Amino acid sequence: MRFSIVLFLLINGFVFYSQNSGNSLDIDEKDFELYKNFLPDIEINASNAEYVRKWNRTKFYVKSVYDYSVISSAMLSAFEDTLSTISKQRDKNKYLKKANKMLKKEFGEEIKDMSITRGTYLMKLIYRNTGLTAYDIIKKYRGSGTAFWFQALCTISGQDLKKEYDPDNEDFLINKAVRLIESGDMTYFKRVPLTKEARKALEKKRKKARREKKKKK
Repeated sequence: MRFSIVLFLLINGFVFYSQNSGNSLDIDEKDFELYKNFLPDIEINASNAEYVRKWNRTKFYVKSVYDYSVISSAMLSAFEDTLSTISKQRDKNKYLKKANKMLKKEFGEEIKDMSITRGTYLMKLIYRNTGLTAYDIIKKYRGSGTAFWFQALCTISGQDLKKEYDPDNEDFLINKAVRLIESGDMTYFKRVPLTKEARKALEKKRKKARREKKKKK
């Protein structure tokens, strides 16, 4: 069974499952090949063994979903910008359906196939980038009824779609890993955007970042 959270809760539905392969970092079994083949650089340089384990595990998962979060967040932000220009609710609903199709076209089965752990980390990073919880996104793009049922299903597996990103406490290590990536001090799994909609959204995001940087100077 597979886990699809955040984007593909909007698109395709999901089932819950998480397996542990018995490895020392508690990497989900279906993620272990990715770990071995693409993201092996692990630091063991602290005296607290439990902290080292948590940090290395967090690094792996953040690195494995970082680009997905950047692309999906850029697309969601572009959708929000377009929605803000539409006044009639009927036209907004029509555009939301179109946006849903664009997400599906960009990500296909990739996110649908993610383990429960990778999906959870992706959910955290999307919130970090957009300020939207998974519940907020589903409610907007699929309706409040769908969001309610997905939340109920997630609760059964111990997940919470309304959970926010907490960089100062629970998500401190996630935030640390993201900052290392953004500063260029840590590599990550590269995922190239596949569709023109995704490329356009990323370029729009980069232009906005450059404008904001100039304003600060």
